[in-house]
Amino acid sequence: MKQGYFQFVLLNCVKHFNGERSLSAIYHLLNGKKSSQTIQDGKLFNLSHMFSLFPRLSRQQLNDACEQIWKAGLIELLTSQHYALTEKGHFILVENQKVKPIPSALNGWEYGDIARVFWRRLSLLVQVLSNSVYERNHYLPLTKNQEDLQWVKKFLRENSKSDLINLLYEELKQLLLLQSNKEATIFIQRLTSSQRVGLTFEQIALKHKDDPIYIYLQFWNIVHSIIQQQQVIGHKHLVLKEIIKDKQQKNTLTASTAITRSYMLQGISLSEIAVIRRLKESTIEDHIVEITLHDNTYTPDPYLSKEDIKRITAAIEVLKTHQLKKVKEYLNHQFSYFQIRLVFAMNGRNE
Repeated sequence: MKQGYFQFVLLNCVKHFNGERSLSAIYHLLNGKKSSQTIQDGKLFNLSHMFSLFPRLSRQQLNDACEQIWKAGLIELLTSQHYALTEKGHFILVENQKVKPIPSALNGWEYGDIARVFWRRLSLLVQVLSNSVYERNHYLPLTKNQEDLQWVKKFLRENSKSDLINLLYEELKQLLLLQSNKEATIFIQRLTSSQRVGLTFEQIALKHKDDPIYIYLQFWNIVHSIIQQQQVIGHKHLVLKEIIKDKQQKNTLTASTAITRSYMLQGISLSEIAVIRRLKESTIEDHIVEITLHDNTYTPDPYLSKEDIKRITAAIEVLKTHQLKKVKEYLNHQFSYFQIRLVFAMNGRNE
């Protein structure tokens, strides 16, 4: 198979969705589309860790990979764009999982965006400090991102370069010692110094005789792990903590949903919010489902009684499905899709 490890990633997503979501859902998940539906899918199907791990993935690339694993007999088409693993696909997935499991520290939902900022700033800081040591003032910065460039300039004005060099070295050394030798090497090979340019994932893969996508995921696994570690014991990682200090405040709600929530807190009804915001009621329903999923203190009492929640939950447990239509039909259409989605969201809070 030409696409190697990415096909394993795709098989893993197909397994979790199990025909209940389309190929588009996989695309939006891996791409990191911040829509209510994609965020909910990540939670409900235990795939939040894969969110936004492939922000540059094109639809054509995904279609090509899907076609290859379909031709290889690893997945079967159920209905339009809905796939499930075949027996052969299950076997291949299990065998690959034994040899090259998806790196365990990956958490795209929690760290996807912040990890990219962290890496851009860290790699730029390392480049600047390395060139400073050798008194080289003429070089092209790694990024053209003005926000990152301004952050590094400001950070260097506020701190001694010699202190930063020593502190950063010690902090990275401590954290990389917690990784495997291979992963620590991959991380270092990506860094650019005054002596050499950081390697691409393809170049690193050649050196390790491995798959570029697997190398790519191992790299982000280290970055996510570093961020997670510095959040737990940040007092030991003063420089690394500062790199993303201004990005730590994370709103788990999409921007539009946060606005809807502010109206809800004022006691304004769903239909009134739709009129005020000039949005469809179905869009406001999406927002309320998203709020229900992420805010453990919120209970959708205006839309569901405790008895309603019990009945819908019981139906979900009997059917063992995430498909709204099946639940609705099982309950003789007594509940709306919105009400059923709310119960799925409540159940998904702890998944």
